[in-house]
Amino acid sequence: MHDSERAADKDARALHTLVKVGREIAAELDLERAVQIVTDAATDLTGAAFGAFFYNVINDSGESYMLYALSGVPKEAFAAFPMPRNTKVFAPTFAGEGIVRSDDIQKDSRYGHSGPHYGQPKGHLPVRSYLAVPVTSRSGEVIGGLFFGHPEPGRFTAEHEFLVSGIAPYAATAIDNARLYRSAQREIARRKEVEDKLRASEDALRRENVALTTNATQREARTEAALAQLRDSERHFRLLVQSVTDYAIYMLDPTGTVVSWNAGAERIKGYRPAEIIGSNFANFFTPEDRTANVPNIALKGAFETGRFESEGWRVRKDGSRFWALAVIDAVRDEEGRLIGFAKITRDMTERREAQIRLERAQEQLAQSQKMEALGQLTGGVAHDFNNLLMIVSGQAQMMRKRASNPKDIRSIDAIEMAAKSGANLTRQLLTFARRQRLNPVAVNLDERVSALRDLLASAIGGAVSMSAEIPGDVWPVNVDEAELELALVNIAVNARDAMPNGGSLSLTAHNVSLEGSGPASLTGDFVAVTLSDTGVGIDAETLPKIIEPFFTTKEMGKGTGLGLSQVFGFARQSGGDLAITSEVGKGTQVTMYLPRARKGATPKAEPKEAKRLPKDKGTVLLVEDNAQVAEVSSMLLAEMGYEVLLADQPSAAMALLKERDDIRLVFSDIVMPGDSDGLAMAQEIRALYPHIALLLATGYSSAANRAETRFPILRKPYDFETLSAAVRDALAAVPA
Repeated sequence: MHDSERAADKDARALHTLVKVGREIAAELDLERAVQIVTDAATDLTGAAFGAFFYNVINDSGESYMLYALSGVPKEAFAAFPMPRNTKVFAPTFAGEGIVRSDDIQKDSRYGHSGPHYGQPKGHLPVRSYLAVPVTSRSGEVIGGLFFGHPEPGRFTAEHEFLVSGIAPYAATAIDNARLYRSAQREIARRKEVEDKLRASEDALRRENVALTTNATQREARTEAALAQLRDSERHFRLLVQSVTDYAIYMLDPTGTVVSWNAGAERIKGYRPAEIIGSNFANFFTPEDRTANVPNIALKGAFETGRFESEGWRVRKDGSRFWALAVIDAVRDEEGRLIGFAKITRDMTERREAQIRLERAQEQLAQSQKMEALGQLTGGVAHDFNNLLMIVSGQAQMMRKRASNPKDIRSIDAIEMAAKSGANLTRQLLTFARRQRLNPVAVNLDERVSALRDLLASAIGGAVSMSAEIPGDVWPVNVDEAELELALVNIAVNARDAMPNGGSLSLTAHNVSLEGSGPASLTGDFVAVTLSDTGVGIDAETLPKIIEPFFTTKEMGKGTGLGLSQVFGFARQSGGDLAITSEVGKGTQVTMYLPRARKGATPKAEPKEAKRLPKDKGTVLLVEDNAQVAEVSSMLLAEMGYEVLLADQPSAAMALLKERDDIRLVFSDIVMPGDSDGLAMAQEIRALYPHIALLLATGYSSAANRAETRFPILRKPYDFETLSAAVRDALAAVPA
């Protein structure tokens, strides 16, 4: 049960207790029993460790009171102690000065001033929290007091004070009624005695007859007074119910007709008493609940078990709906006959919406944690996987230089194509994991989409028509251009596969300014790039899974399940997010929220003319801990005409630099064993040997993000041409 439900249940039980006490007190004439009922109920409502009612009977010294009822502990717990005395703590209650409530009575200024104990006697039940309420009769006489204690401080609240002050009149009424009842019983006994005497003496009979007549008159007056007190008690109870505005409290007759209506009911449901009393409570139920006979089922449940609780939608007078917690109690007379139902309803709409928001946030957090875990997993395997691809592709390149048989060349082509496909897969995985090293620039979407139109049209095929509309006022975006192109192609390919019989794909963009809203509670200026297709759509159960790596709805062998994973990772790593909506049979919309670039679009750099450098241009120090990768890289460098020195860790590389003065370039992997990685080693070399060129390589490493633009970084797997260009650029960057 949630906190909100427990609170509502607690309030409902409190009101139920008040109704029950009022009903029982009205019929109880036994003094001890009546006072015990009130004391037990008040102890339960306040949560006190124990409660007591002391009758205001004072001894000759004016200090003692009589214990009438004790709740929460056996009477033996107080057997060893005298009755309470007229101390400064007890005196205000028995004097009728008002309610005394203390969070810690032992710290109260009135505590501990009376001997011989100056506080609680030894062995007394510990009392810290203290609440005392005077019980006053209709005549103004202080009959006694209700006292409550708890060993822990701060346990009684204003709400408890309110509840006990509301129940105290029941104790007064019970005592007055019991007094009258006992008086009547004594009078009956006395009358019997008189009648016996009258049989023996006619004169005595006449005299007693006069006395009895007088007594009867007095008894009638007392009875009338008791009835007046009972009416006052009922009036107090009605006022109590009417003062409650957080709950709708009303009575129903056995058929479900409303016979009473409190202020809370009017506030919650919107009906004034004259508008609803006499109508059936089924008016508060939704049409679908009335069709399902829910009102009658509720009354039947309360009739059979005494109580029926439910939650659901209810309808106000204006037709609006609210979420209600409702309790129906069967009300029976002294003989057990059903006379109606007590109905309590609370508006739980706000609490329900808050709970739904909390559950939704918890689901989003769980999904975020799941995606983060998948990202860490994919990022962790990328380095080793790219090293394997480096070995495969490098060896294939060397084999190509030696191969002459056409069949061998075709086999090498297949190997290289597979290696490139593997490299693309790791790139998509790293993008999903937001660990791909991006090079964000300001991009004009209209220009970029226009340049990609032919590529996108080729990707979706002839059966699918495509339209693109980028308004002229759309902001430039700050993204990695290559990853943006890959994301658009991946979305287009997924859209094509969702339209096997053809359809249309539209690409639009518009500016949005968000303040903690959007798919990931984004704040700032963004451009929403949306691709909408008319395909088969995705059901609600599958939709949350489609961005997970390797999840695909396509047939075996028809897709890797990484396309939308790359789109998701690209949008998140760029500082935006991804939103996907879909409906079965009506297509899918994929929207990327991309951050606005504050500067204009970055102009395209003119391609540099490649420099042709002669072979045998010096010595390269290759630092690589993987022996097979080192072998492949050495062969590629040697093919370029360099002498290659090998080191398997940074310490060995630094030792070679001290020994050799002919090293022109250090080519190092970033991820290295030991305390120092390739990036730290490169920083040390730049400080000690500024004339030596530096080139780093990685399959994946978070250290590559820290390198920023300080060092050139080559992504594994690389081919001969890519390595040659990177080496030339690194050497050219070193001053002659």
